[in-house]
Amino acid sequence: MTLNKLYFDGGEEIRDLTIVGGGPTGIFAAFQCGMNNISCRIIESMPQLGGQLAALYPEKHIYDVAGFPEVPAAGLVESLWKQTERYHPEVILGETVTRYRKLADGTFEVTVGSGRVYLSRALLIAAGLGAFSPRKLPQLDNIDHLEGRSVFYAVKNVSDFAGHRVVIVGGGDSALDWAVGLLNTAHQVTLVHRMHEFQGHGKTAREVLEAKEEGRIDIFLNTEVTAVDTDGDDLAAVHLRSKNGRIHKVEADRLLLLIGFKSNLGPLGEWNLELADNALVVDSHMKTSVDGLYAAGDIAFYPGKLKIIQTGLSDAAMAVRHSLTYIKPGEKIRHTFSSLKKAKEKKNAQDNN
Repeated sequence: MTLNKLYFDGGEEIRDLTIVGGGPTGIFAAFQCGMNNISCRIIESMPQLGGQLAALYPEKHIYDVAGFPEVPAAGLVESLWKQTERYHPEVILGETVTRYRKLADGTFEVTVGSGRVYLSRALLIAAGLGAFSPRKLPQLDNIDHLEGRSVFYAVKNVSDFAGHRVVIVGGGDSALDWAVGLLNTAHQVTLVHRMHEFQGHGKTAREVLEAKEEGRIDIFLNTEVTAVDTDGDDLAAVHLRSKNGRIHKVEADRLLLLIGFKSNLGPLGEWNLELADNALVVDSHMKTSVDGLYAAGDIAFYPGKLKIIQTGLSDAAMAVRHSLTYIKPGEKIRHTFSSLKKAKEKKNAQDNN
């Protein structure tokens, strides 16, 4: 199964719902459309579905999605799409939605970067954190030529680190996950964090500390990277300084900077929608300040919002469900359990055969 091809482009044919963003939230929203018997399209700016999971963390293991004790990010995306593709949603890849317009009859018109226009009866923004770029260390202004060769901001291929001396910078989930994930691949792993304790998941933090006790990883807390040594186009060493003034030099072949990403709403920030915490404010029905326009996942803000995959999936189900009252005004919306719906679909398929 591939997730980087154009499945179907219906052109200007109107859909019930246009979903902006093809990450886990967007894919699950398309599944919910199928479950609720409405048509949809996904418009994704990347050349493949999956959002950040596919673009940045395909080999990262995820531990907090219900029903999966442990699942690679790429595997989760594949499972979500396998669940969804039976409903044949329209998928537009490699196109960025630049603007939207609500027409007089209440339908929505979205325009993409190429100039094409798509119509739908309602609109759902599931664009994650918007456009994103990795945070860099300002003191390291001489490493551009090393990026993608010995300096990385994400792990796309574990083989890039196999047999190498790796310095990981960061103390959140990604840094901890890869500190553990590279133990059996890298020659040596060193973890550097500028704070006195980790901010990632407690279970993974304990695994990292246990690995330190076993002598399998070196850890520097309250410590920052100050400079790097290079050998031509290769990394040679990383210089560290702790907050108490101690200086360290760590020989290294790979530097993995996992200190987060900067998000930019891009065109979304110019749509005159109510914003809070760099996200779109929604009500309990996941509706934005514009009737018929919904948001789900990390791009949606409401009090107590928890930005995890599981919440995004729940947001998607809520948004699609409540969009029905806008898409089909005046119709009584009945809830059907998924088991009953699937049983009916199977029976209809058998009857048609």
